[in-house]
Amino acid sequence: MKKKNIFNILSGLLLLSVVSCQSKLEDLYLDPDGFTDPTIEGFYTNTQQQLGVFRYSYGEMFHNFNTLNPILGSGGFQNDGAPSSFAWVHDPYGDAYSKLRSYAAMQQLYNTLPAQDKKDYEIFMWTGAAVKEYIYHQLTDICGDVPYSKAMQGAELNFTPEFDKQSDIYPAMLANLKEISTNLKGYTLNGSFIQQQFPRNDVYFNGDITKWRIFVNSLRMRLGLRLTNVMPQLAKSTIQEVLADDVYAKDRATSITLVDRQPDRAMELLIFRSLSERLTLRLFVPANMLNLMRKPGFANDPRIPVLFQPDKDGNYSAMPTEAPDVAAIAGQITTNNLAATYPSFFNRTTFERNFGMPYQIITSSEIHLLKAEAKLRWPDLTITAADEYRAAIKESIDIYYEINALNPDQLYPGYIPASKATKPSDAVINTFLDQKVAEFNAAAGTEKIGLIYDQRYIHYNMLKPYELWADTRRLMKELGARVRKAPSNIRMMERTVYPTSEELNNPANFQAVKAANNYTTPVWWTGR
Repeated sequence: MKKKNIFNILSGLLLLSVVSCQSKLEDLYLDPDGFTDPTIEGFYTNTQQQLGVFRYSYGEMFHNFNTLNPILGSGGFQNDGAPSSFAWVHDPYGDAYSKLRSYAAMQQLYNTLPAQDKKDYEIFMWTGAAVKEYIYHQLTDICGDVPYSKAMQGAELNFTPEFDKQSDIYPAMLANLKEISTNLKGYTLNGSFIQQQFPRNDVYFNGDITKWRIFVNSLRMRLGLRLTNVMPQLAKSTIQEVLADDVYAKDRATSITLVDRQPDRAMELLIFRSLSERLTLRLFVPANMLNLMRKPGFANDPRIPVLFQPDKDGNYSAMPTEAPDVAAIAGQITTNNLAATYPSFFNRTTFERNFGMPYQIITSSEIHLLKAEAKLRWPDLTITAADEYRAAIKESIDIYYEINALNPDQLYPGYIPASKATKPSDAVINTFLDQKVAEFNAAAGTEKIGLIYDQRYIHYNMLKPYELWADTRRLMKELGARVRKAPSNIRMMERTVYPTSEELNNPANFQAVKAANNYTTPVWWTGR
C-alpha cells in the first residue's frame, strides 16, 4: 500500500488555494450526477464517498484480516505456533489524513463566503464535521497522539502540525459532537437553493437531519464508553446526556447502516474482494467464537447458520485456536472445493458474495451492549442491564438474518444451499434469549461485563475489527485474559507505528511521540 503523510497532503492542499480551481479540483470530486465542480457541495459529497469511511474498502480490510483477525481471534487460521510479529501493511495514519483532505478544502472555501452563504452552508459544515470526528476517532484509537487541532492547515502554511495528546483529543471530539447535535436539534432546511441541494449531496442520509442526530449521538456514546478507565465522569455524563436527549440507535430502524450505490464495482473496490482473497487463509470459523455460540446446556445460538456455513459433512466445524490442535487436524483440512471444506468458513452468502450487504456503522446492538455496561458501572442510570443485553442479542440475530436474506445469488461458484438460512421461530429465539439472560443475571462481579464483551465479539466478528480491537484493549485492564480470544502465541498489538516520513518531515514535533512509536505501548484511554 502506498505510504502517504501529512506533509504531502498539506502541500497538496496549499496548491488547491493558489492554482486554478477548475484544473486542480476536478479530479477530487465526482458528485451524484457525475459532474465536477470545486464547490462546498462537491467536497462534501467527496468526503462521504471516501473508501474506508463508512464503506469497508478492499485494501484496508485485506490487511485487517491478515493482522487483526489473529490478534482478536475473530477469524480462524492455520496457526503454526510461531511467535507473532507485528506487520500491518495498511497505513491508517496517512489514509485518515487523505480522507480528510476534501473536508479541509470544504472548510477553506467556506471561510471565504459572505455571511448569508455561510448561514446556508452551515448544514454541510456541521454534518461534514461529524464525519471528520468519525475519521479522527478511528485514527487516534489506532495511533494514540496525532495531529488534530492544527492538522490539515496547508492553506495557512502549517505543514508541520504538533501532535495532540489523545487525552486532549477525546474531550475535544466529544465537545464538538455535542455542539453538532445541539445545532441539528430542531433544524429544518430553508428554501434557499444551497440548502435544497443538501439532500442530493448527502450520500449517507439523503438530507435526513434526524438520522444525522442519531449518528452523532450514537457516536458520542461510543466515544464516551472508551473513557471508562481514564475519565469515567465524562464517560458517564456523555451517556446520560444522550439518554436524556433520547435520539440514538435504539432498534433496526434507527441503526446506522449504509448500502453501497455501486454494487457492480463492489467486488473490485470493497470488502468482498478481501473476503474472497483471504477466505482460505484467515476466515475459517474461529473455535473460540463457535464455542461461545454452542455452549453445553444452552440452545445453539441462532446466528450460527448466518454467520457460518456448513463444512463438507454438513456440520459447523471450527479451526482450532492453538497450534498443537491445528496440527492434529492438519490432514483433514481441505479448501480445494469451496462447497465442501473442512473446517467451516464464515458464511459466503451473508458476507463475501452479498454486494447489497448493509455496512454496519453503529447498530442498535452495539448501543444496547454499551448501555448494559454503563448500567453496571453507574447503577443510578435509569437502565435495566438485562433488558439491554437481551435486546442486543435479539437485534443482532435479526440483522444478520436480514443481511443473509438480502443476497439473491445462488449461482456463485461454491454456493452451498444451507448458507441461505431460514430464520428460527420466535419461540426458538426467545428460548435462547431467556437462557442468555438467565446466565447474565446469575453472573457475579465483572463476569457480567465479560459476557457483554462476548456478545460484542460475536456481533462484530471479523466484520468490525476496529470496534472489537478497541473494546478488547479497553477491557484488558479490568478483565485481562478474559477478553483475549487469540492463540497464546499471538501478542496483542496495542497501536500501530507512524509512517517513517513523519519523523523526516516533522522532526521537532515528532519528538513528543517518538517514545510511543511502537506496537506495544497502550494508548492513553486503556489506562494501562
